[in-house]
Amino acid sequence: SCGRLVCISSSLFLLDAILGECVDQIGDTKLHPPTKREMWESHGDRLEGYGHFEDYSKYDANVLAGLDDNMEGQGPLWLPHEFRVEEGGEDAMKNDEWKSPSAYHFHNFFMSGEEVRFKYSTYGHANENALVKSLRHIHDAGDLMLAVMCALGNHTENTESSFESIPGTARPIYYLNKEARLARHSLWQDVIRKDEEKYG
Repeated sequence: SCGRLVCISSSLFLLDAILGECVDQIGDTKLHPPTKREMWESHGDRLEGYGHFEDYSKYDANVLAGLDDNMEGQGPLWLPHEFRVEEGGEDAMKNDEWKSPSAYHFHNFFMSGEEVRFKYSTYGHANENALVKSLRHIHDAGDLMLAVMCALGNHTENTESSFESIPGTARPIYYLNKEARLARHSLWQDVIRKDEEKYG
């Protein structure tokens, strides 16, 4: 069932999974009545009391209470931006001496700089100048800058100098194969080299 917060499993403050039946335009609005939102009551963030930051007091009183079926505890469907904004995620670490992460979040499965630019010009963290900037300047303080600096061999005290230097017991499964890891890193370095030549 698609109750409140039941749909979301998260780790490292990022959404891990959500059931399709809980997503707006996919799930059943008879089972999950729409909530009230900022714009035209149907777009934007949830209003206070209508599921905004887990407060469902007005949703329960003004939406669910008027329905014939027993809908107590049921929640509205989720819009894509709410997966992160409303839920917020939980910090899920392994119970070892390093508090190793329980999941990894990858951004570098791109085959060209143009694919990355398209992503950053149209999806999350949108940048209106993404199509004309070097990759290192699209998302200066985020994951993309980290990936660029790694490709260039520029490591800081906040990054690891190698795969083997990652502390703890958890490693991304995809990269456990050293040959695959080095091949992917080499490809990413080529993407960055071409990008630096073209965009500086």
